[in-house]
Amino acid sequence: MNCLGYKQSVEESRLNNKDKVFIKIKGLYTGTMDEEASCEGEEVEVIESQDDEVEVINVGTYSVVNGKEYIRYEEVYDDSQERSSSIIKIDGDSVEVTKKGVVSTKMRFTMGSKNMTYYQTPYGNMSLGIITKSLEIERTEDTISIYLVYGMEVNCEHLSDCDMQITITTRELRIDE
Repeated sequence: MNCLGYKQSVEESRLNNKDKVFIKIKGLYTGTMDEEASCEGEEVEVIESQDDEVEVINVGTYSVVNGKEYIRYEEVYDDSQERSSSIIKIDGDSVEVTKKGVVSTKMRFTMGSKNMTYYQTPYGNMSLGIITKSLEIERTEDTISIYLVYGMEVNCEHLSDCDMQITITTRELRIDE
């Protein structure tokens, strides 16, 4: 969506400050895994494609501050009881996802640009490059849908191509809806 329709859409939205919202994040990560193998006595590199699909639903709050939209929620990870506070910020034609807690990062998606950040985990820190290939924001009365296609680099090497859909709505959501 272009910036011209953006401000009008935010003001006309039926989502109100501090509304309870449901946030569904659905993503497909297509990555490559390098392995060394032996073929007739010679070592060769095998590149294997690996797909990983993720879908989660969280409950959070929606607010608008100085024309920027904020969606706040908490995440719990499968292997930990610790939580991370997460914020999705929509600012014109860019989206920023910030996580603080057991996992910490600030990923900025801006069409056609590469944004660098750090991804901090209990197992160590990584340098991330986010290359946004497509970013669309669509709105209906009670829903904001964000569609992202981006490439991800870890420590300056291509890791995966990603498709992500984020749905923010006042309606209760279910997995695979």
